[in-house]
Amino acid sequence: MLAVNTQSSGLAANRPLGNPFPQDPNAPESPHLDAFLSAAHRRKYPAKSTLIYAGDKSDSIYFILKGSVTVLVEDESGREIIVAYLNKGDFFGEMPLFLDDNDPRTAWVKAKTECEVAELSYAKFREVAHKHTELIYAVSNQMAERLRRTTQKVSDLAFLDVTGRVARTLLDLTKQPDAMTHPDGMQIKITRQEIGRIVGCSREMVGRVLKTLVEQGLVSVKGKTMVVYGTR
Repeated sequence: MLAVNTQSSGLAANRPLGNPFPQDPNAPESPHLDAFLSAAHRRKYPAKSTLIYAGDKSDSIYFILKGSVTVLVEDESGREIIVAYLNKGDFFGEMPLFLDDNDPRTAWVKAKTECEVAELSYAKFREVAHKHTELIYAVSNQMAERLRRTTQKVSDLAFLDVTGRVARTLLDLTKQPDAMTHPDGMQIKITRQEIGRIVGCSREMVGRVLKTLVEQGLVSVKGKTMVVYGTR
């Protein structure tokens, strides 16, 4: 079974990774989310379209009703790092709500799949939250969880080699909604380039790591379809 060994830079079978992308425990039937959705505008986006541009004015919070989005940042030369995948039940664009300034957006948000979101202005959000204080806790809970995941990612970049980071990423991806059950584990679809954008390395380096994992009998790879053995 593929696992991450945090005591060294390699792989081990002693520490399977938990789900780093948990779904929001709040169901849409919750009164505070009902109030949010009643006040929000619903918008649909095709896959690969851009919902938020880095540098845009920060004035709205979003809630994912359907589908998945990718949060990413890029440098001046256009190199990208994927920060997170967000799914149904997740808020995004919330951070400026809790800041005194109104700086522009710092990250891009793009539709990973066809998706539907509920968009609510910050001013309207504050009105709704004044009557439904649970809404603040729901958003704050997700912010705290993302901070935990960001801390883990910083730790990975500092203490895991590329093989360890790729292994952790594959395990993370088996917990995403679009992962499929396979007789030998979980099947995912992702390109080497996209894995590189998550772990911070080249596509060629990802290819070499995947070849090693295949040789070790931990995964199978056919194009962008991969099976991570022993996962569920």
